[in-house]
Amino acid sequence: MIISQLISLAIATLIYLNSITINRQLNAKLPNFNEPLRNLTFGKINFLHTTDTHGWYIGHTNQKQYSSDWGDFISFYENLKNNHNDSDLLIIDTGDRHDGNGLSDLTSPNGLKSNDIFKNVDYDLITVGNHELYNADVSKLEYDTMVKHYGEKFVSTNVLYMDDDGNWVTFGNQYRYFQSNVNGYNILSFSFMFDFKMGNERVEVLPIMEIINEQWFIDILIDYSTNYPVDLIIIFGHLPVSHDWFEMYQLHSILRKYFPDTFIQYFGGHSHIRDFSIIDELSTGLQSGRYCETIGFLSIDDLKNTENITVDRKYIDFNLHSFMHHTNHNEIDKFNTDKGLMVSQKLFEYSEELNLNEVYGYVPQNYYMYAAEYYHKDKPDPKSLLRFLENSILPQLIPKICYDDNNSDNDKAEPPFLLNSTNNDRIILINTGGIRYDLYKGEFTKNSLFTVSPFKNKWNVIPNIPSEIAIKLQWILNSGDYILSNGIKLKNSHQLSIKEDNDYNINDNYINDNYINDNNINDIKLSYGYTTIDDKGNDGDDTIHRKIPVYKVPNVIQTYENNGNAYTDVVYYDFIQPFILHALSIACDGDKQLFKELITNVSLYNDCYNEFNLGELLKQFAIKSWQ
Repeated sequence: MIISQLISLAIATLIYLNSITINRQLNAKLPNFNEPLRNLTFGKINFLHTTDTHGWYIGHTNQKQYSSDWGDFISFYENLKNNHNDSDLLIIDTGDRHDGNGLSDLTSPNGLKSNDIFKNVDYDLITVGNHELYNADVSKLEYDTMVKHYGEKFVSTNVLYMDDDGNWVTFGNQYRYFQSNVNGYNILSFSFMFDFKMGNERVEVLPIMEIINEQWFIDILIDYSTNYPVDLIIIFGHLPVSHDWFEMYQLHSILRKYFPDTFIQYFGGHSHIRDFSIIDELSTGLQSGRYCETIGFLSIDDLKNTENITVDRKYIDFNLHSFMHHTNHNEIDKFNTDKGLMVSQKLFEYSEELNLNEVYGYVPQNYYMYAAEYYHKDKPDPKSLLRFLENSILPQLIPKICYDDNNSDNDKAEPPFLLNSTNNDRIILINTGGIRYDLYKGEFTKNSLFTVSPFKNKWNVIPNIPSEIAIKLQWILNSGDYILSNGIKLKNSHQLSIKEDNDYNINDNYINDNYINDNNINDIKLSYGYTTIDDKGNDGDDTIHRKIPVYKVPNVIQTYENNGNAYTDVVYYDFIQPFILHALSIACDGDKQLFKELITNVSLYNDCYNEFNLGELLKQFAIKSWQ
């Protein structure tokens, strides 16, 4: 769309948007209607893809480029489908709908409200992510409600669930074979989770390497390759589509054995990035970001002509400017659908019910996880979220026992009490993988407690470590990726994918994220946003942005209260204790007796996760300092 059209669109809709959208979405900011956009290219079969939404259905109220809510998305989907009723439009979700937003995390079990919002989209294919598998109550909710709601469309080929009768059953269906509504394409679909080992007692993820050798799976491939027409194979699931994810390629080699000339399309997730991979001449993979920032779009022009198939992809920014442009609407009242408005209204009601817009303070500036330099040569970057947490947030932690646990019946618990503080120095360590998002200027609300870090970790302590040993721990923990054999890692999958999937041109600690060099936009003031480079080039993002700088981040950060004492108490999340003990064994430099003595003193420091998790510590600071 040319700039004059965009300006006209902005003028025509601004008043209406201010009166409707802002009220509906908890003071969400309007997108920039002057932003230049790339158009979608439709084929005979097309796809919308969501993944790793983590409950962000209210939208990003402090970020205008992702400010739409789930109701806007539904209106977008319905309009897009109506506008292109001569071609197929399928919609797919690849999991992780929990943990990351107050809408999902403030209910018990997690997801009661957010699932009710999510399932208003009539997905053609849907599966689970690892965040549906950590907690048994969440897994039961998913199985009892979402599997029931979506029926044959809910596929989890390698995930098992123990039902209420104690039987192990597939978490949904092993596969789905169906025909597209418009062009009648015959589609065989499977869904796979990565090799996840940290699920609760009622779930089991079977490794892909085992599944592809199981006779039942081979029998399905033989049966459908021999007895049924298959125009397209869809492999969707909660694993990345990047070239270094070997599980996908092992699976692909088996599929090609039985379907050498069939187009195979992958839809992935988990690592929270925008990505498109060309796997072979008849296979590609799409991954569509995170947190309702991105809607993935993919088109295939003609599956019947396998000698000349064209595939295109776009990563659509989650805002009204993109949604209205791609559906040829310039008036909000004509864009909104009845169902979309109903869902937006329900979101507003749930937000009020959960008190998500309760304001604790006003963040004075943006704090960035990756876009501000943690390893600054001269002085700390004031916009570094990690430095802010080290300097202002973690020092608020106090030693306190609340007897908090996962049991609702806590009547016999003793009253909370404060532990006696020692006269030692203190180090507080947390892993950066537990920090999920930036902190943006504006209202710091009840919902904000969950967006930066949704996890309710307890705190452990190893007291009386010789200070010359304690100060080595951070350096040791930051010297490698540190992924344990059971899959636990200090960094999250998004951090690891940034490191592994970008072609770095590192100048000190800066990662060159590359510019998009489109013609005719040099004079336009672009906003910051995604500038994705994938196997197809640099034109995948629907919105043309300035690049966001991306800096290296450590595995762990620490607060060090150094008073020059001989001994230091090391406090840390209980989740990362295996890493702490490993680093301590290295720091003891072969002194096994000292190491043994130190670890025998590991104890609870603070179990008040409803009072002293990272979000609550931010709340305490906001109330005191951000008024």
